[in-house]
Amino acid sequence: MLQYKQLYPNITYKIQQNESSQLCRLIRSREIELAIVRLPLELNEFSVIHLHGEPFYFVTTDPNVEQDEDGTITYAMIELYPLLLPSTKGLGVYHQIVEGFAKARITPRLIGECSDIALLMEFVSTGFASSIIPETVLKMHRAPIYAYRIEVSPQASSSGLIWLKDHYLSQVARHFIKLVSELPQP
Repeated sequence: MLQYKQLYPNITYKIQQNESSQLCRLIRSREIELAIVRLPLELNEFSVIHLHGEPFYFVTTDPNVEQDEDGTITYAMIELYPLLLPSTKGLGVYHQIVEGFAKARITPRLIGECSDIALLMEFVSTGFASSIIPETVLKMHRAPIYAYRIEVSPQASSSGLIWLKDHYLSQVARHFIKLVSELPQP
């Protein structure tokens, strides 16, 4: 976060990318103090600041996906596409997607799961399958694909900053939490 770096220019960082359940384990073992995780997760032993929600996108090599007037699509519009879904253990995205189909009373054509997002995007770009991903994943990967925003729903992916409840935190971590808590909430 640029604002934090400007306020505390002498802080050094150790940034780790991992699945959300693994980040929770690292906090429990006190290897790290804070983590930004993908929600939903079971977080009874953690304090949480919800950061933001983001829409899901249907990604495919098909340039002619039927769309609503506002440019979005529904689960019904993609139910016949073969889907390879993100499935990293501990990441709630897979369950959110499946739940979205269930709430729409639609059975998707699931052909598999992929725990590696870069590999998943490669499969999509080759036409092997289509997928559904959060917006941040779409922004990180520039594969040659078409992306269609799925209509707004409660299944939009969200993330949160977490730390262990009732536990000592360094001054650096407390300053970061304070800064994040002062940001406009979703």
